Amino acid sequence: MATTLIVVALATFFALRSWMVQQIDASLMQPKVRLFADEGDGGRVGEAVRSWVSSGATVVVLGSTGQGIPIGEDFPGAPARDNWSPADSALLRSVPTSAAAEPVTIDVSPLGKSQAVSVPAVDANGRPVSLVALIQLSRAGQLAGRLLTVELVAVSLALLLALMVSMWFIRRSLRPLQEVAETASEVARLPLGRGDVTIPARVANPVPTTEVGQVGLAVNAMLDHVEASLQTRVETEDRLRQFVSDAGHELRTPLAAVRGYSELMRRGIGTDPESTRESAARIEAAASRMGLLVDDLLLLASLDEERPLAQDPIDLHTVVDDAVAEAATAGPDHQWKVEVATSEDVLVVGDSVRLHQAVGNLLANARNHTMPGSTVTITVSSDDGNAVVEVRDDGPGFPTALLPRVTERFARGDASRSRATGGSGLGLSITKAIVEAHDGTLAVANGASGTGVGAVVRISIPLLVVDDDEFDDDEFSDDSVDGDSFDSDIDADVDGDSVDGDVLAAADLNEATTSDAASPSALATGDSRAPIS
Repeated sequence: MATTLIVVALATFFALRSWMVQQIDASLMQPKVRLFADEGDGGRVGEAVRSWVSSGATVVVLGSTGQGIPIGEDFPGAPARDNWSPADSALLRSVPTSAAAEPVTIDVSPLGKSQAVSVPAVDANGRPVSLVALIQLSRAGQLAGRLLTVELVAVSLALLLALMVSMWFIRRSLRPLQEVAETASEVARLPLGRGDVTIPARVANPVPTTEVGQVGLAVNAMLDHVEASLQTRVETEDRLRQFVSDAGHELRTPLAAVRGYSELMRRGIGTDPESTRESAARIEAAASRMGLLVDDLLLLASLDEERPLAQDPIDLHTVVDDAVAEAATAGPDHQWKVEVATSEDVLVVGDSVRLHQAVGNLLANARNHTMPGSTVTITVSSDDGNAVVEVRDDGPGFPTALLPRVTERFARGDASRSRATGGSGLGLSITKAIVEAHDGTLAVANGASGTGVGAVVRISIPLLVVDDDEFDDDEFSDDSVDGDSFDSDIDADVDGDSVDGDVLAAADLNEATTSDAASPSALATGDSRAPIS
């Protein structure tokens, strides 16, 4: 921009100077042209002289001696009558006197550089002379110089103003970018490596229609993602610490029992065989409890790693019937009721052993957390493309404070972890992991107050869509789930005398003491850790 303005100023200067020289030439040529047009009229010489002098020209007479004598002293601008030097007179004689001759530029001492024209004439004595009219070029230079000065000042002021306005606009445009930089610096000072991290800094009011605004939006989105990731990390670390603490607590009790009974055995060897046998039995029971806990933890780790499960067609009627038969054997003091909403097979694809374990966990929990004589109802149905297994009891239900985290590992209603109030607290977490491995959902709630319904747990798994002729009915007979194929922790549920009730399926629904919860129809189908209301 500055270069353009300077070029314009210089072009204007040279154009004006050229125009001024043209005007000087015109003021010199017009009287000369008229004089040659009326060559026989002697009065035209005086008129030409007056015209030249009135336009600011200096008229010099070159006589027969060749000496230049200025005339027109009475005219404005005429120099003194002193004769010009021989050198200047010689320059004057070099000016052509022909009618077609254009003005020429000469440099004479009295005037400096000037434009000059010359015409022939005769003096009062009839002798031939030459009249030379000169106009100083400095006049054109002075006017053009003044214009150039004005233009340079104006250009300088314009550039200064443009610079100030540009800096204001640039700073205004880059202000959001400065906010981005300040936000980044503020985030860089936060202790993101430890503790419960929140990132309060955000770019304020980014404008999405500008590039800088889009950068601000991207930075805010990045900070939201980083904050969510850090919160997830903190929550994961907290859960891991709690998990390790709970696992250590669960293992400490049987280990203490093993140490204690081992000490008794050492002291009683050879003196009290009966006490030795009892100690050995207690050690074996404690080891069994530790084995069940370790097996459950390994199962959860396997499900967390998303290891592939069996993908077999399964009829949930058969799974539920087998699980209820085992639960009835382990809990004969409870009433077990199966409701079938449809007579057709409810088919899903998955691992029959794991699904049996998931249903068995729910039944064991219902048994452990309800009084003898309570009724546990199991319903098998299909709903909107999903196979549904619902277990509800007439007990007190879940504690309200426990519902949001009831499916977390080692979640227990009794913080003391007393064996009298349940097992290790892994039952529902195992069930949830198994159901999610089958692309299903686990919903947990309490029955509505006054309905006589306590805890309600619902499993939903996508139905298997098959053609009517694709599978034979015999394929889904009662033999489709082989009881011998269950692992040791499922077999243990059948034998109520061999394993304590608090370790059956290693599952807890935890103590339920509230009746203020949602009805079974309000069961959620999303994350079962959220309270259902």
